[in-house]
Amino acid sequence: MSGRASAPFIRNRLGMCVLHPIDAVAGRPCLVEHVTGQIAQSAFPLAISPDQPFLDVRALTHEVLPGVSATVRFTGETFETEDHRNWSDASFKTYCTPISLPFPVTVEPGDVIDQSVTLSLSAPPPPPALVQQLPAESHRQRPATITVPQHALCPPLPRLGFQMNADGSELSDREVSLLRALKPAHLRLDIDAASPLALSRLNSGLRQARSLDSKLVPALFITSPTALHQFSELPEADTRSIDHWLVFDIDSKVTPSALIAAARRALGPNAVIGGGTNLYFTELNRERPNESDADILSFSLNPQVHASDDETIVQNLAAQAVIAANARAICGSARISVSPVTLRPRFNPNATAPELDVSSTPLPSDVDARQSSGLGAAWTATSIKYLAEGGAIDAITYYELTGWKGLLERDSPMQPGDFWSSPGDPFPVYEVFASLVGFTHVRPCTSSDPARFDALIIQAEGALRILIANFTAERLSINVSSPSNEPPFTPNLTVAASPYAVTVHDL
Repeated sequence: MSGRASAPFIRNRLGMCVLHPIDAVAGRPCLVEHVTGQIAQSAFPLAISPDQPFLDVRALTHEVLPGVSATVRFTGETFETEDHRNWSDASFKTYCTPISLPFPVTVEPGDVIDQSVTLSLSAPPPPPALVQQLPAESHRQRPATITVPQHALCPPLPRLGFQMNADGSELSDREVSLLRALKPAHLRLDIDAASPLALSRLNSGLRQARSLDSKLVPALFITSPTALHQFSELPEADTRSIDHWLVFDIDSKVTPSALIAAARRALGPNAVIGGGTNLYFTELNRERPNESDADILSFSLNPQVHASDDETIVQNLAAQAVIAANARAICGSARISVSPVTLRPRFNPNATAPELDVSSTPLPSDVDARQSSGLGAAWTATSIKYLAEGGAIDAITYYELTGWKGLLERDSPMQPGDFWSSPGDPFPVYEVFASLVGFTHVRPCTSSDPARFDALIIQAEGALRILIANFTAERLSINVSSPSNEPPFTPNLTVAASPYAVTVHDL
C-alpha cells in the first residue's frame, strides 16, 4: 500500500492490519520479531488480554498446521497486536499506528504512506510416498451436523430482558399484549439522575414494567452521589418491582467502589446493586472492580465495533463464549449481566471529537437494517447460545421493545421506506424470544460449520427444543446427533433449515 496525501486531513491510526483467528492461535506459541531485530519466544494469550500482548512488532511467526508455520512481516510502520476478544471479535489484530503515540495527528500534503504486509509459509517437504492429489472439499461435501455431547452439564438459561425505548415512547395495547407474551424477566431503563425528570421517568418505567408483568432495572447515570437520595424513599410496592439497580459514574468507565457504597446507603440494605460498565468488556477487563462491592457486574456487547459485514458478525459470535468465561474469572462471586446487547454500537466511547451521526446508510448509525431480518434473528439465537452454554451469565438484556432497534415495528413507523418493515409486525427476532418461553436450561451443542449454521438447544421438564440458525442463502439439511443416540437424538434425525432464518424443531 503506497499513497501520497494531496490535501491535509486528520487521522488517528492509518495503515494496514492483519486479523489472526482465535481458534487457530489463542494459547499457542509464537515468535515475535521486534523492530529492533530482537526475536522473542512468546504466545498468543489464552485468557483475554486487557492490553496489547505484543508491542513493536516487525514480524509474527506461528504454526497454522502441524509442521507448517506462517510468518507475517510488516514494513513501513511500527505495529502491535491487541486482543480483539475484548470487543467480542473472534480474532487478535496486528495493526498500526501504536496507540501509545499522540493522536489525532494531521497528515500534510505530500506526506507518503508506504506499508506492506507479506505472508510466507514454511514446511518440510513430505516424503514422496505421501504426496497425492486430494480433491478440494467444499462446504456442500461436508456433512452438516449439530452434535450434542453426552452427559454435558445443562446450565440455566440466563434471565432474558429488554431495553425500554430510548425515546420514551409509550406502548399501545396491542404492543403490550405481544410483549407480555414474551415474559421478559426485566426491562432496563436508562435514567440521567441529574435530570429534574429523573423520578418521573422512573415512575413511568415502573408502570410500563408492570404492564408487561416484568421487573425494572433502572440504570442510573450519576454525576454526584447526592442524586441518589431522590430514589431513597420509594414506596415498598415500587421497590418490589425493581429487579436490581445499575449505577454508572458519568466520568468513569467502570463504577467506582465509592459509588457502589453510596448507592447502598441511599437505596437501602435490601436493594440489589449492580455496577460495572456501560461500555464494553474491555473496560471491565482493564479496570477490574472489587468483586465484593457490587451484587451484579455488567457490560455491554455488540458485534460491530470494528466491522459490519454479515460474515464478520457471524464469525464474531464464538467470541461471546470466551467473554462469558473470562467475565466469570474476573467477577468472582458477583452475578454477571450483559446489558445491553445490540446489533450496532450505541455510541463511540473513544471519540476524539464531538460525535456526529456518521452513517453509511439512510438509517441512523445505531440502527441496523438487519434488526428486522431473518439473519438478525439467527444472530440473536446464536448469541444466546454462546453467552448461555458456559453457565456464567445470570442475565442478558437484548434490544429495545419496539421500533428500528426493537422486537416489533410500531403501529406508525418513523420513516417508512428507510427500514424494511410493516406497521405493527413482529420481527423474526421476536419469534426467537417467543420460542424460549417456558424453557429453563440450555443444552450445549456444536456445529460442524458454525460460519454457515449453528444451534441453540433449550430444555424444560419433559421438553426439548432446538433452534437452528442458518446464516446462508441455501436451504440446509442439518443432521442432529448425540454420540449415544439417546432419545430424542435418534439416528438420522434431520431438520430442514430455511435460509437466513431460525428454524424451530421440538425434539
